[in-house]
Amino acid sequence: MVISSSHVLFFSLLVLAPLLCVFHYWPILTYRHVYIRNDLGNGTLLTTHCKGLHDDLGVQKLNYQEEFKFQFKTNIWHTTTYFCGLTWDGKLHWLEAYKHTRDIHFCKDLKWSITNLRPCVLNCDTQKYDVCATYNQ
Repeated sequence: MVISSSHVLFFSLLVLAPLLCVFHYWPILTYRHVYIRNDLGNGTLLTTHCKGLHDDLGVQKLNYQEEFKFQFKTNIWHTTTYFCGLTWDGKLHWLEAYKHTRDIHFCKDLKWSITNLRPCVLNCDTQKYDVCATYNQ
């Protein structure tokens, strides 16, 4: 039996195509985790209220160095976003805790440190909170 090179190519593509699809969509098949940690200082209570488009995660009250964790799967349209309202000392701040287009190639776990100056996320390459954002007011 003689197998032509076109048959080999066809069967190779038949085997590889599903693998490429799985690799491309792998991020939407796994859970992402977001941690919000109160690093405001001893005695300062942090109240968080995080929401996605279809998820209201409720109000959480965090004492100094306590954290709140939530998990989710991203959607196939690459539009998954979670916002958190953060309140301390009577003032409301907004944080975009997860944005798919920004965070898809960042660490699987986003560990936010909430401070008075700005929110910073743990960089999984340096193991430091050296990637910082600003609060949306």
